[in-house]
Amino acid sequence: MIVYDMRCGNGHVFEEWFTSLGDYDSKAEEGLACPECGDTAVTKALSAPRVNGGATEPAGAPCGLPACGMGGCQLMNGG
Repeated sequence: MIVYDMRCGNGHVFEEWFTSLGDYDSKAEEGLACPECGDTAVTKALSAPRVNGGATEPAGAPCGLPACGMGGCQLMNGG
């Protein structure tokens, strides 16, 4: 799933979920409406898109460098 922040012409910001970029294109072409006021002048708000893929990977080491996965992390080893 892809989640975008959307903004209507009246300034309301809301999230909209799409199964793919093609799904977004189709729904945008059909016309999206603001859930608060019904305005159809809806655009993507400036934000980083989120992709929700279900299961998450376990949390890694604090610094996230490759050495952390091999036990060489200075932060995890009291360094």
